[in-house]
Amino acid sequence: MTMLKKFLAAGLTVVAMAGTAGAVTLNGMFDVTVARITGASSSGSEANLANFYSAVSGGVTDDFIYTGDLSFRVGSGNSGSTTISSWLATGTAGGVAGLDAGIGGLQQSNGNIDTSTAITTFYLFSMFVPWGYDFSINHDDGILVLDGGTAIGGNAGPTSEITTLVSGFDGGFLQFLYVATNGNPSVFEVNGTALAPVPVPAGLPLILSAFGGLFLLRRRRAAAAA
Repeated sequence: MTMLKKFLAAGLTVVAMAGTAGAVTLNGMFDVTVARITGASSSGSEANLANFYSAVSGGVTDDFIYTGDLSFRVGSGNSGSTTISSWLATGTAGGVAGLDAGIGGLQQSNGNIDTSTAITTFYLFSMFVPWGYDFSINHDDGILVLDGGTAIGGNAGPTSEITTLVSGFDGGFLQFLYVATNGNPSVFEVNGTALAPVPVPAGLPLILSAFGGLFLLRRRRAAAAA
């Protein structure tokens, strides 16, 4: 499935939620990039794009599709038993497609960020949403919300479990960066209140095509480097 088709499918999935009153758990088809690093520090485990890009370039990474609620939760306990796949499986509905089994089987987080020995995993969830939302996000580590690639709110983390409110998303290309680090719990739950629908920009097909081209270019470069 091309990136363009992924975003169109995600947009159609979210459209099906139109008319829902009040806050709902955000649901749809998300393009996901996962990047896992070892020997991570506290500053290197914060939820920001610089850390994410560093993890993508220097860690173990993969792209896949997640379908379902943005609602993942693993309580305190043995972090060694929580893998990338098992954490994602705490979500609902359609599940995961295209995640490399070897990467999915890796331990998601552990170690000590204060001594730069942590295992840290970054997740970037992306989709197109044709109207605005205000968000209430339950999380234990860092989160960042981006509107068209621009950060509009979040909490750098790592933290104990808290709720972060983010407003200002007015429709378009939506991304959530979640960071799992320093062991369990690992919590990422996104609730959103839909705002008034906004017109879809006339240039949307061109924008989505550009994202698709960048995705394919990254894949080709990765294949050439392998």
